[in-house]
Amino acid sequence: MIKYFKYFLILAITVSCKKEQEVQEVQQIKKDSVIVESKVPIENPRDQVQHLFTANGGSILYLKNGEIKGQARFDTDGDFITELMKTETYSHYTDYDDYLIDKKNKDTTFFFNDFGRINEGWNILKGVSIDNPMQVVSYQSPKKPNPSQTENISETRLIIFDIETKTFADENSPEAETYFTVMDDWGYYSLELNENFEKLGVKTHYMKKRFLSLDLPNHKSITIDTKSKINGDNVLALLYKKGKMPIIISLIFGDNNLDEVKEYLK
Repeated sequence: MIKYFKYFLILAITVSCKKEQEVQEVQQIKKDSVIVESKVPIENPRDQVQHLFTANGGSILYLKNGEIKGQARFDTDGDFITELMKTETYSHYTDYDDYLIDKKNKDTTFFFNDFGRINEGWNILKGVSIDNPMQVVSYQSPKKPNPSQTENISETRLIIFDIETKTFADENSPEAETYFTVMDDWGYYSLELNENFEKLGVKTHYMKKRFLSLDLPNHKSITIDTKSKINGDNVLALLYKKGKMPIIISLIFGDNNLDEVKEYLK
């Protein structure tokens, strides 16, 4: 009887130890296990937007894939871009530097007026949110940046572009007289512009090289070819607030909207 009792006792202990070992193994597995969460990026609808136009009559969304969506009298409160994305695609467009063309009705829609000012109604252009109607959106960059021809600016500055120096065999020719008049005007107005921006606490930088490099947030930068058109216009001055996209400034101080300038400098 004692023999059988020992047998069952040993068997019970063996089973108990086995179960305990299994529990320990399970606990160890749980302890050593790492839960891997899915890191699939969630696409932001805003990233798909190339242009956005809003007005009292409705909203028009131009997507980067060429689609046009829109709806009349669309509510622009809250996350309306996500809702606007759900509307039906009614046409497609071709994008250019300063305008776009609707492929369906062949209409041309311009982004800027004759002075580089962004036309009213554009909230997003070229994927960039518009904070100021004089904000630089369209510009040319060198295909192969040349450091020897580039000036880098990282502090708030009024930036005045230079006028190309020319020589004439006959300084009394009509071409020469026109050029000298332009140079005189540039000298007068650039000095006046410099003086007025100094009153706003902004220093002036006179460009001597062709390419202008500006620092932007998140360690980004842009390089602008100052001899090419900016926002479709022949620009002679920019205002750069550290960390912001620059805005266009008229060389004639009185032609600038001082309220817009002060708002930009905040």
